[in-house]
Amino acid sequence: METIILDNGIEYFIVKEELINNNLYTLFANVDDNTDICFRKTIIEDDGEKYYIGLDDHKEFDLVAAHFAKSILKEIDK
Repeated sequence: METIILDNGIEYFIVKEELINNNLYTLFANVDDNTDICFRKTIIEDDGEKYYIGLDDHKEFDLVAAHFAKSILKEIDK
């Protein structure tokens, strides 16, 4: 699984990407503590380079968290 060091200096696994309302979001899990997860909005430049930015507010967080939870539960239910 691919990893990345985020702006907080911690290494995370890139767990899953989801397109939500025409925005791409990524779910990350801490390599050393998989209970430490976070979401970032994923920006893809014209050259294909990706970078990750924080979510705008609690409303966006709630939307993204609910979407990922539904998506993961659907995968488990298969």
